[in-house]
Amino acid sequence: MRTLLLLAFLLLPAWGQIDPLRPAEEPTLGFRVGLGYGPFGGRGIGVDEGGPYAFTRAGHDLRLEVGLSWRATQEVSLEGAVGLSLLLLGEERVREGRREASWWGEGGWGLQVGAAYRLRELPGRPRVYLGARYPWGLEGGVSLAFLRDPVVATLGGSLDWSPGEPPVLGVGLGLGLVANEVWSLGVGASLRVPLGVEPPGGALFLRAGYSLDPEGKGEVAVRGSLGDGGFRLRVEWAGGL
Repeated sequence: MRTLLLLAFLLLPAWGQIDPLRPAEEPTLGFRVGLGYGPFGGRGIGVDEGGPYAFTRAGHDLRLEVGLSWRATQEVSLEGAVGLSLLLLGEERVREGRREASWWGEGGWGLQVGAAYRLRELPGRPRVYLGARYPWGLEGGVSLAFLRDPVVATLGGSLDWSPGEPPVLGVGLGLGLVANEVWSLGVGASLRVPLGVEPPGGALFLRAGYSLDPEGKGEVAVRGSLGDGGFRLRVEWAGGL
């Protein structure tokens, strides 16, 4: 069961971007609670009605996600998630020796629903996923997992669309290792390519999971990622109900 929990892959947050370190096997009724944090900032020069100034910006991006999944049959599963986000941004301006500091924040929420079908008899047991989200968007993807005990290799692709934006093609690759009956480790990489005049982006992932019971039905995991969007840290608790 620990090996099945490590079988990595696809489609989050909202569950639309490729995540090469997501478990592919789900319990009959499962849950997931995740808390993510991403810092960002920068320095530069700006101009307003008061003249030119130098600025320093620092931001904090917090995200909370609660999701449920239901495996209706061995092949079909349904899942949904609600996410909350909070963005805090501070800015300090220096103008003619004077310093002005300000902070502001904004929040938001999102909803994701989807269905998956697993082709269990084919090599790699492909998992085909279709989903919709709010703010509005559609997504689809397919993932495969290959086990060579104790290593799991995963590969997947996705296509994401939002109104007013070009479709985004995603590709992900992951490698997982069951270190022992308690610990599991994973590394992965993802690439997103907008099908328009926009720069592509990518990220590298590192994940460590800790099993909460001997059968591996519950797990706490920590994942760090580094990419064009900066560094992000996510703590996740997942298991069966």
